[in-house]
Amino acid sequence: MSKVSNNFATLKYTGLMLGAVLLPMTENAFATPVNPPGWTAGIQLGAPLPQGLYFIDTGTYFERSNTAFGSAKIDAIINLPVLVWSTPATLLGGRLEVIATIPEIGVGVNPNSPAGSSWHRDIYNYGGLTGLAWDLGNGWSVADHVGFFAPVDTDVGNNIGIGGNFWTFLESASIAYNHEGWSLSANFFYGHSFNDENTSIHTQPDSAQIDFAATKHIDKWEVGLVGYGSTDLGGAARDLDNFGFSHPQQQFALGGLVGYNFGPVITQFYVTRDVAERNYTGYDTRFWGRLVVPLWAPPAPAPLVAKY
Repeated sequence: MSKVSNNFATLKYTGLMLGAVLLPMTENAFATPVNPPGWTAGIQLGAPLPQGLYFIDTGTYFERSNTAFGSAKIDAIINLPVLVWSTPATLLGGRLEVIATIPEIGVGVNPNSPAGSSWHRDIYNYGGLTGLAWDLGNGWSVADHVGFFAPVDTDVGNNIGIGGNFWTFLESASIAYNHEGWSLSANFFYGHSFNDENTSIHTQPDSAQIDFAATKHIDKWEVGLVGYGSTDLGGAARDLDNFGFSHPQQQFALGGLVGYNFGPVITQFYVTRDVAERNYTGYDTRFWGRLVVPLWAPPAPAPLVAKY
């Protein structure tokens, strides 16, 4: 496998994204963190990308079992298109990268239920991040990206609680290791959302999460384990019950990944299942698919020819 292809296979992409795949039940909405836990599993945010422009599209379908009494069944389809520009610039020895996204989602509440169901489809908080990625040598690399996601006054934000009409600050710190076909990664995220611009109420709690993976590259194939964990950090109305007590939502999931490098296009597929959850309405099963397409790369320098 070429060096560039292996970089693609271990592709890093920042935890941006927005949106989410967790739809916990509140009195009137299904709340979710702006950065969806699990969707950077299998992507090495810590590994610098070769200079160029990349399109990364991650789609997911999931359903949540309604184990909580009286809770709604949820089906959702999410598409997360991302443009990543790995610039020619470096700062403090790290590669400067710029990322942008406009995600969209469709959510079915109690689908096909004779008691009544609803379907909601729209975009949610679009945004951008920028950061630096360092190659430390001996297979190790690290990165840090920061950015903001803009308010979106849409149906899914106002009525379903996915994203919303508020600004969100996100920081990701990542570490990656690549050696002899092994790829290990851990992507840590912290998110802070501000007050809703319509109501001035702090509806989205701060959150922390980790997405991780351990995979092996065998020729053009990639196989391995993935997982994620997330927790609310409190400080928002959504976590409070009628008596004012806080009930933060927490989730931990594990799964498996398989990928194939078509050169230069890369695909990845993985499935995750909650093994533990707290204050959600059930356990999530999620099916993920990812497509990585390099759109542009600078021309290679002309070879030096000795003159005699």
